[in-house]
Amino acid sequence: MKPIVLSITVLFLLFSSFLKAQTPVFSEAIRFEEKIFDFGKINEVDGVASHIFKFKNTSKEPVFINAVNSGCSCVQFEFSKEPVRANGTGWVKVSYNPAYRPGFFSKEIVVLSNNNAAYTRIWVKGTVNPYEHPVEENYSYNYGNGLWMNLKVLAFGTVQVNERKTIKLKYANDSDRDINLTFVTVGGNADIHYSAPRLVKAKERGEMNVTYYCTKPLVGMQETSVYPVVDDKALNQPLKVIAIGK
Repeated sequence: MKPIVLSITVLFLLFSSFLKAQTPVFSEAIRFEEKIFDFGKINEVDGVASHIFKFKNTSKEPVFINAVNSGCSCVQFEFSKEPVRANGTGWVKVSYNPAYRPGFFSKEIVVLSNNNAAYTRIWVKGTVNPYEHPVEENYSYNYGNGLWMNLKVLAFGTVQVNERKTIKLKYANDSDRDINLTFVTVGGNADIHYSAPRLVKAKERGEMNVTYYCTKPLVGMQETSVYPVVDDKALNQPLKVIAIGK
């Protein structure tokens, strides 16, 4: 028996038919009462804001929603689970989480129906009024005298001579007064450099670069204690800097 050989043209036609079968088309059956909902101004502190989009099945056949998608994890969905009969109504609930998302937002939502054979689109938009999060949410370590930072250990890993590595260190002044911030390095390790501010204003939050510039070969693991100094007073808790020789 001779093997069956398909021509390139036949293969292309078969593949094209497969793609067309997999590509959803715009749904003429699902008609939303509104395509865009404007939340207006919402407060981040109030948490998730939700809206229910209602639609009508304008076709003669039942339709059902099988998936709802958005390009952002900040948007969550609920929707009608049962098929919507002809001239019946269904709904899609859209919830927006404003946490750490200040300012204007506009999100497109794709509603897929009948086993992804059809789609339609809706949108939500609005503006988030931010609020000041508690300092410990982003700065886990209280060093004292109003100073908080997000790290206790700066692990630079392996470092060879003349190599430069940088870690970003976040800091916050949670006091109601301005503070002067500097650092003192135990043992005089001159390879550690800081872009630390001299003055951190009351309630200010920011970040600095801590750079390890290796000027001589390291033997094994090098651990250095660095003490923050606030208003010329060294704090009790050190920041550990670790580098390893190659």
